[in-house]
Amino acid sequence: MKLLVFDLDGTLLERDGTLSVRTVELLKRLESIGIRSTIATGRSLKSAMGFVESLSITMPLILFNGARIFDPTNKNYLYSKFLPSRLIEKVVSDCRDRNVAIFFFIDEDVYAMNVSLHATNYIFRDGLSYHLIENLTQLHTAKVTKLVFAGPSHELSGLELFIRSHHGQEMNVTRSEEDLLEVLPTGVSKAEAVKWLCAFLRIDLKEVAAFGNGENDAEMLRVAGFGVSFVSAPESVKKNAKILLQNCGYLGLKEFVEKFVEKVVF
Repeated sequence: MKLLVFDLDGTLLERDGTLSVRTVELLKRLESIGIRSTIATGRSLKSAMGFVESLSITMPLILFNGARIFDPTNKNYLYSKFLPSRLIEKVVSDCRDRNVAIFFFIDEDVYAMNVSLHATNYIFRDGLSYHLIENLTQLHTAKVTKLVFAGPSHELSGLELFIRSHHGQEMNVTRSEEDLLEVLPTGVSKAEAVKWLCAFLRIDLKEVAAFGNGENDAEMLRVAGFGVSFVSAPESVKKNAKILLQNCGYLGLKEFVEKFVEKVVF
């Protein structure tokens, strides 16, 4: 085992969204025996950076559910894909009458339309700061990495079916949380990003352990040598995992290390 790839929320982080000092210490001990770590998250660089700095990660970071890969050592993006502007206009137009907030991710900035109380959990959970806009003309020709729709689960389920049926060949749709629907460029996923990263680092996928608890993690768990999820994860996610842990955060990581990593003594 050479590389550990972690989703953040509900996986590497504790249930309250914090990063345990014991997790940081354990990952440093793993690095001392040659097992490196990085993250694969739906978050932007700005949203994830506090955790990245606490973990002292030097490996490339998978961000925006795989749409961008950032090198924290050289401070540059190694890989990026963007949504076609014509499709953004079409999807937003079709969703105007739905009870959902729309967030547009452009580099490290976030712009939002139709923000309501339904988006509160998302904004708080990711520590999201954003600029309110009234229409798409305010974004001009900006390159959008992803769209996030926040709202009631039943609204998002209907919206997901609509986008898949009308734009499924040109956009990738995934659910990272019950109250979130993410729209990404076609071909983008955490799984594809992990494959790209392994080729870049010359690491065999069989030597990678990927950890996740959401539908956007499922394929990543399937392609990694060690796909790790949790007993509390949805069945659609667990069926792609080879290993199920009882807890997220430090206790889950400790359980994994005790069972599958030699040379680490507690």
